Amino acid sequence: MRLLRLLLACATLLQASASHAEAPDVRWSGFATLGMVSTSASDLRYARIGVDHPGAENPDFGPDTVAGLQGNFRFGDRLGAALQVISRETPEGRYAPRPSLAFLSYALSPTLTVRAGRMRVPFFMLSDTLDINYGNPWVRPPGEVYNLNPFPDLDGVDLLYRLQLGETQLELHPYAGRSDIPLYKDGDIGLREALGLNLSLTHGNLLVHLGHVRARLQLQWSDPDYRQLTSVLQMLGRADVLADLSGNDGRARFSSAGFQWDDGVWLLIGEYARRENTRYANSSHGWHLTAGRRFGNWLPFVTLARQTQDKPVARADLGDPALAQAFDGFLASRNVAQRSATLGLRWDFAANAALKTEWARTHTDRDGWGSFFPRGEPAAADMRGRTIDTLSLSLDVVF
Repeated sequence: MRLLRLLLACATLLQASASHAEAPDVRWSGFATLGMVSTSASDLRYARIGVDHPGAENPDFGPDTVAGLQGNFRFGDRLGAALQVISRETPEGRYAPRPSLAFLSYALSPTLTVRAGRMRVPFFMLSDTLDINYGNPWVRPPGEVYNLNPFPDLDGVDLLYRLQLGETQLELHPYAGRSDIPLYKDGDIGLREALGLNLSLTHGNLLVHLGHVRARLQLQWSDPDYRQLTSVLQMLGRADVLADLSGNDGRARFSSAGFQWDDGVWLLIGEYARRENTRYANSSHGWHLTAGRRFGNWLPFVTLARQTQDKPVARADLGDPALAQAFDGFLASRNVAQRSATLGLRWDFAANAALKTEWARTHTDRDGWGSFFPRGEPAAADMRGRTIDTLSLSLDVVF
């Protein structure tokens, strides 16, 4: 309903603006990825946290396959709008198309633009191209960093201030809004009253990004493991532990910093991010570093990445060994800490199409599941301290 009201408001403003312009300038574009990932272990599957539905298929086409269509509208020199609709598997296992962009933009001056509506969350250096996979060297961005903040959309308002200083372009990007995503097994997570600021600098072949955001955190778990654990905690009267596991009173902070160097031959990308939560989800930090070199239309690259848990979702002395073991298992299922090494190859076989392949060896931490989900019953799975190989392929196109 919130998005529907937003779209209706955008439509009203566009209709009103039409009287001030002879005809809108409309440009359409699209993108698509057909991707698959296969794991070396039969008892687990790869999962993009908050993005796809962890299935039983191996190989699995859900984590990376996506299609989108975007329209950009110009009404004179100042007013514009964007509408993007995508279809990809959701954590609920659905593929219904959804609006991922729906905003108005107005140029207050040649250097200052205000936007309102649904926009891409600007939490990472490469947030704008997370769905348009053709714009990235990888089959998917390194999960050790990008799983730290899985929110795709921001419903709100932002400002873009661009300043040219000689050969250097500086961009300040303050924003405010909210975001929601569903979780596997009917849970949901939301950010409220998000306030953030990004700073980016472009100089020749170098891009540098800094960002920080604060928000209220709402997180409702409802999977079987959570329900079983909370029923026992309720019987024991442990309201203190329950208050840390699920609710509406959390606070979150997220910071990121990154750089990209691309001179047409050498490609270097590095990014660091930290997530700090007061409750409901753990606090973690991660980094990745990618180095590649182009040989004509071929780009071989290597990526090293690491995510580390700083603070678990909750701490409690439960006394009973069996209950303590179940509690540790629950905390591990909410911890995606891991390290990985990836060898990849991108082939741009056409002007608007690329074929990519990656082989990654991942080691999950001894107290976490990493980017994986059990194929069978979660309660019977233990993916802590595992070494898993994954093979990924994707075909990316833009049009």
